[in-house]
Amino acid sequence: MAKYLLLCFILFACLFQECKSCFIFPRIHVSIVNKLPANSEPLSVHCRSGDDDLGYHTLAVNQDFHFSFCVIPLLTIFYCDLKWETKMISGDVFNAAFPNPCFDGTCVYETSENGVYINGKLWNSWY
Repeated sequence: MAKYLLLCFILFACLFQECKSCFIFPRIHVSIVNKLPANSEPLSVHCRSGDDDLGYHTLAVNQDFHFSFCVIPLLTIFYCDLKWETKMISGDVFNAAFPNPCFDGTCVYETSENGVYINGKLWNSWY
């Protein structure tokens, strides 16, 4: 009985407050930052998972697009397309089936003329 009361209390607290916890699974924050040269064409970003299409976003230099989600082990995948001028990059910005590239639950992808970097390492090159 005590287990059910505790569960009801937790659910009640989450309903009437901003529940930002994912309970036992981690919350991941993804940010895509346009670090292209000044006066560059805007960066176009489209991110989605199997359940959520986060829409199309146009980022001027130094703007970012960010989102967060709760990880379902082995299942959560977020995929993004980035377009700049005539160049494109596509790939998984998060895939729970592979080692997590994020630092403390935060994935920061920064675009440059060479490609996209995460934690200072080249993630993908323009094609």
